[in-house]
Amino acid sequence: MKNYVCALAAAVMLVVSCGTGVVAPGNEMRCSLPEKTHTLSDAWHDGESILLSLGMPMAMDVYTEAHGISGSGIMVIDVRSHDFDPIAAVIDGQGSLVALCDDWKDSSNARIVLNGAPSGGRLLVFSPDDSRGLYDVVVREGTQQDLEAFSGAMDLSSGQVRGWMEAGSYNPVLETVLRESLEQNVYNYNYSQAQLFPFSLDGEELVSLSLESVEFDTYLVLVSVEDGSYGFVAYNDDYSGSDSRIISSLEAGDYLAVVMPYATGETGEFALRLEKMDSGALEASGVDAGEQGVEYSGMIREDASLALAWWPDMADSWEVPSFLDPFSPVAGFTFTVHEPSVYSLEARGEIDVCLTLLREQDGYMELAGSNDDNIDMGTDSRITGPLVPGEYTALVSAYSGGEGGPVTFSWRMEDSIIESLTPGRPVDAYAPYETPSLIYSLEAVPGRTYSISVESVDLDPVTTLYLPDGQSMYDDDGGEGTNSLLTFTPAPAQAGTCFLVVEKYSEGTGTFSILLEQQR
Repeated sequence: MKNYVCALAAAVMLVVSCGTGVVAPGNEMRCSLPEKTHTLSDAWHDGESILLSLGMPMAMDVYTEAHGISGSGIMVIDVRSHDFDPIAAVIDGQGSLVALCDDWKDSSNARIVLNGAPSGGRLLVFSPDDSRGLYDVVVREGTQQDLEAFSGAMDLSSGQVRGWMEAGSYNPVLETVLRESLEQNVYNYNYSQAQLFPFSLDGEELVSLSLESVEFDTYLVLVSVEDGSYGFVAYNDDYSGSDSRIISSLEAGDYLAVVMPYATGETGEFALRLEKMDSGALEASGVDAGEQGVEYSGMIREDASLALAWWPDMADSWEVPSFLDPFSPVAGFTFTVHEPSVYSLEARGEIDVCLTLLREQDGYMELAGSNDDNIDMGTDSRITGPLVPGEYTALVSAYSGGEGGPVTFSWRMEDSIIESLTPGRPVDAYAPYETPSLIYSLEAVPGRTYSISVESVDLDPVTTLYLPDGQSMYDDDGGEGTNSLLTFTPAPAQAGTCFLVVEKYSEGTGTFSILLEQQR
C-alpha cells in the first residue's frame, strides 16, 4: 500500500463508528470497519448482481460501513487505509450505483468524484478480502478537471480509460470467477492483477478494443456478461509489439474488457480504448492481379479489408496460418490459374509481410499455401508450389498484425524447376540446407494403381501429391522407419498431370531416393 502524509487539524477530525459520519465537502473522518454488524448485502440488497456485471464480483457478507452524503457541486471523496485495501461505492436511495472505485491511480486507495450528492445517497466502504481496520474519508470541493479525470480512469463508455496496473490485490471471488470462466481458453492466469472495465452495446457492432502500455507487456481478454455469469469471447497478446488488440463482431449485450500484464508483478500506466468500427471493414476490396510476371501494388490499411472478409469461415478452419488473425487488415490480390503447373508467388513491402494463398472451391475458401520470411527474401515472402486451374486470392498481411503500408504482389509459372518421374526409374535428389522442398511431375492414368516411395538415410521425408481435381494426398512415415510411401488409384477426374512435393520434416542436408511404380 502506498504511504501518504495527511495532516489533519484536531478541530475537524471526527472519529466515528458504524456509518454515523456524513460525507460532505470539508469533512475529514477517521472511521473503522467493525465486527460484522453490517454486511454488504445489508447495506446494498442489489449489490451482488450489479457488482458482477461491472467486473467486481464480491462476497456479500464482507464488513461494510455506510455514510450519508450531502452537499452540492463537484466533490472529491478519498478513502484511504493502511490496514486494508478499501473499495468505495456510492449508491442512491433506490440502491442504484452512482460510482465505484478500487485502487485509484498508483495506490490501493479509492477515490470517487461526484457532481452533487445523489438523493438518499450513501458511501459504502468495504474490502475485497473481508479484512478490517481503520480508514480515513477526506472530502474536498472538486473541479471539472477532477470530474473528467475520474471519468477518464473509470468509464470505458467514453471511449478510453487511462489507468494504472497495480502489483496485485486479493479478491478471492473475482479470481475464482475468472478462473472458472477463462481457464479453458486463456493461458495467462494472472487474475490477481486483473482490472475489468464494463461496456454495453445496444445493437450488433464491429468493435475494436486496444490496450497499450510502454511500461509492461499487456494482455487483453474480452468476456460477455449474461444471466449472472461470464462467458469467454476472445483474447489477444502482442497484436502490435507488446500491445494487445481485439476486433470482434459483437451482438447487443453487456461485456467486460479484462486488462492484465503478461508477467506477474509488472506495473505501470496503460490506455484502454473502445471503438466502434465501420462495417465496411468486412468488405473484401482488392486488386485484380490477372497477368503473370507483373508486380501489382496494394495497401494494407488499418481497420480495412480484414482477413475475415476474404475468408469468411476461417475461424472454423484448422488450416489458418498462425500469423493470420481473422481481424488482421490485408491487401487482397485475385487471379485465375488456367494451366496446371508449378507457380511462384511473391509478396514484398517495407514492413515484415506474410503471404496466404486461398483457392475458391464450391463456394468456400480453402488454404492453398502460406509463407512468412522466405529463406532468401529477408522479411518478404514467397510461395512456390503446384496450382491447379481455378480462382485464387493472395492475402498480404503484416507479421505484427497492426502495421500497415504499401505492398506488392506478383505471380508467375515456374515449370523450368520441375523434373518428371517415370514409372520404374528411381531418382536420387540432393537437397541442400537452403532448399526446403523438391517438386516433380508425373502422369497418371485413370484406374491404374501407383505407389511413390521416398527414402533417405539423412533426412525424414514428407510427401504431398497434388491431383488435377484439386485434391491432395499427404504422407509422413508411411514407409519403413521415417520414410514415406504413397499409394493411389486416380479416378477419371484425377487423371493427367500430378505434382509431387517432397519436403523435409526438419531442417538439414541430404539425399532423397524417389521411386514411382505402376502396380497394374
